[in-house]
Amino acid sequence: MHCAVAGRCPRENTGKAVPLSKLLSQDEVDALLKGLDTGDIESEQKPDEIESSLESLDWTSLGRNVRGSMPLLEVVNSRFCQRIRASLSSILRKFLDISAEPVETIKFMEFQKSLPVPTSMHLFKIDPLRGLGMLVMESRLVFSLVEAFFGGSGTGSTKIEGRDFTPIEKRVVEKVVQMALVNLTEAWEEVYPLKTEFIRSESNPLAVNVIPPEELLVSAKFEVELNKPLGKILVCIPVSSYQPIRQKLAGAYLSEETAADQKWQNAIEERIYPVEVEMSVQLGRTFLSVKQLQNLRNGDILVLENNFRDPVTAEVEGIPKYEGYVGRHNDRKVFKVEQPVVNRQ
Repeated sequence: MHCAVAGRCPRENTGKAVPLSKLLSQDEVDALLKGLDTGDIESEQKPDEIESSLESLDWTSLGRNVRGSMPLLEVVNSRFCQRIRASLSSILRKFLDISAEPVETIKFMEFQKSLPVPTSMHLFKIDPLRGLGMLVMESRLVFSLVEAFFGGSGTGSTKIEGRDFTPIEKRVVEKVVQMALVNLTEAWEEVYPLKTEFIRSESNPLAVNVIPPEELLVSAKFEVELNKPLGKILVCIPVSSYQPIRQKLAGAYLSEETAADQKWQNAIEERIYPVEVEMSVQLGRTFLSVKQLQNLRNGDILVLENNFRDPVTAEVEGIPKYEGYVGRHNDRKVFKVEQPVVNRQ
């Protein structure tokens, strides 16, 4: 009966359509149509009703939840940041500051379009996971690292867009990349036994075609600074590569991380405690003109700003740390600590 109302005619065993008049009389058809109009008979959902009951699904949102669903990635990135900072500072003999940014997801084709030519791109295996990862260094960072490697300030502003990297630049970058991959492997040690293996380098982003254009990448960015921002290092791995260990990356890590942090803290304390620092006490200060300074003679008295009953400040390596009073004990000048200096910033 439903077929008749919808206008579809059933077929006989011969495969031919059966005329509607053989199934229902005209009075029966009229009765059905009247029932549809009055609502006595329910009909199929209308297209607009079906559409209103559907919920849209944003496929890109599946990758936006990486930080929430895989919190251990942030731990890995933090460890990598510490190691790459120490390694780069060591080979350049300059203290670099490197900070990790929150992970993001981006389609590979959009990522390609966002990179200029040249860009220092390096493909590597991530055994035992499937797929390839990418380590990317911005061109301005490459030039700064090369300059610093050969004794320069590393803060130059030379533009190299439109040309390929020189052999010397490539050699320096290769050294940095190999070191970074070792640091990345070390950063993963306590989370998952992941091993990296360098494959090849590219300077033209469009020449990298080993990842499907629609593939989502997990992009971790690390800002490198030497008195000022020099550029970024990016570690990009496809979302699909993480799939086999997604549950592991979502697991609890607070206890492990706390133990690792405590071990790291103890190692730092062992090295810091024996270090000697200079402590000085500022009895007072005053201001003189250049002429007054030139006319100073033996026996001249300088009037200081503070009263002799006021507490004085003790400085550690030039930084105010304690307030107290000076005095004498066993024929030696002493300083009695009263309280730590409140942060004056």
